[in-house]
Amino acid sequence: MSDRYNPTTRALNLSSFHNSFPGKSFYIPLSRSTVMQKVVEIILEHIPEVVAIDLSNNQIFALEPLVPYIDRLQNLTILYLNNNKITNMRYLSKLKGLPLVE
Repeated sequence: MSDRYNPTTRALNLSSFHNSFPGKSFYIPLSRSTVMQKVVEIILEHIPEVVAIDLSNNQIFALEPLVPYIDRLQNLTILYLNNNKITNMRYLSKLKGLPLVE
């Protein structure tokens, strides 16, 4: 993940995360809640100062995996979710504890 993190802007690009491992015989989609939870745990452990995360193009349909970590993501002000499978705006209410501006 280190090649996807920009320490200058404190931004993490996880767009199309499932394509991060070309030539590998495994598939790691962020749309699976267990994968999303583990990725968030790694982020919190190694780059807790992150202020922007791009989750675009991951076929994410639920944001519940982020909920247990909201109180530890208080530096996060930018979260991109475009081109996912979130079909209902009420799912976004799960993020209301984050200080998002974009």
